[in-house]
This record gives sequence, C-alpha cells and structure tokens, in this order.
Amino acid sequence: MHAVNLELVPVSGSCRTIQMKRFNLNQLAIIALIFSASAFAAQPKSGTAPAPAATSAPVQKLVRIATLNGVEANREFQANVQLLQAQRQTAVELNTAMEKERDARKKAELKTQLDALLVKLNENNDKMQKAYGFSLARNYTLEIESSHIYMFVTEEEAAKIEKVQAEEAKKAKTKKGK
Repeated sequence: MHAVNLELVPVSGSCRTIQMKRFNLNQLAIIALIFSASAFAAQPKSGTAPAPAATSAPVQKLVRIATLNGVEANREFQANVQLLQAQRQTAVELNTAMEKERDARKKAELKTQLDALLVKLNENNDKMQKAYGFSLARNYTLEIESSHIYMFVTEEEAAKIEKVQAEEAKKAKTKKGK
C-alpha cells in the first residue's frame, strides 16, 4: 500500500473563488451525505434501535476491500479517514451557516469556501478510493485480524522463545502439507 497525501482546504476569506458549473457523481454523493448527516444529527436520541423498515432491503455482506500491513499503515489510514470526516463536518457547518446568512456578500463568501472545500473533499475521497477502496459514500467495519504482543526479555529468554516459535511454525507447515 502506498502513501496517500490528503490535503486540507483553508476555510477563511483567503480562498480563491471557484465556480462550480457541474457536479460529478462523487460530489453529489458527498452533498447527499452532508444533508443526511445533518438530518441524522437532528434526530432525537433514544435508548432503542429504530424499527426495521417495512420494505425488505437487499441482504448485504461484508467484503474485504483492503489490508493494512503494519502499524504505520493503520495509523496513516486512520488519520486520512479522520481528515475526510473533519472536512465533511466542516462542509456541513459551512452549508448550515450559508443557509442562515442573510447578508448576500457573506453568503457568497461562505459559498465560495464551501465550493472550494467540496472540490478538495472530492479529490481526497478519490485518493482514498484509489488507495484503499474507501469512500465516504459507504459504511465500513475495521476488523483487526492479527495483533502482535511484545515484551522485554533477556538474550537467553529470547533465544528460548524464538526456538519454541520456530518449532511451532515448522509443525504448522507440516500440518498444512498433509
């Protein structure tokens, strides 16, 4: 897996104006997520799960889309997801502020910031899609498939442990061969 460099967009008056004439499907999906996230946040919290819908939805199953090899790859992935989520949240907040704003000049300024943020969010979402198969338009489950536990030992203890591990690995290989 290679490094994915996602970029933040400054959310201030220093953003240059970007005119958006067409939205691609990813941008429409992101906008839909923004509105669904704000609608979800507005729902009252309850102690029980909502009743299932009357119509039957197609059965879904989990499929593996990526494997993160190592601690650093996992940290990088988590940081990138957090960045995307932060950008999405900022877009929701900018959209809400823009809807509430009465001053046309300030509203246009907020729209410019939102448009620039959506462009960058879409670019970052595309990078995540290419690197990991990850998109903000989907729900995910992160499953830890293996963990390594380490402890400090003396050289003598390390030699004993490594010998036992080598024997266990050899036994496992011969079992697979049968």
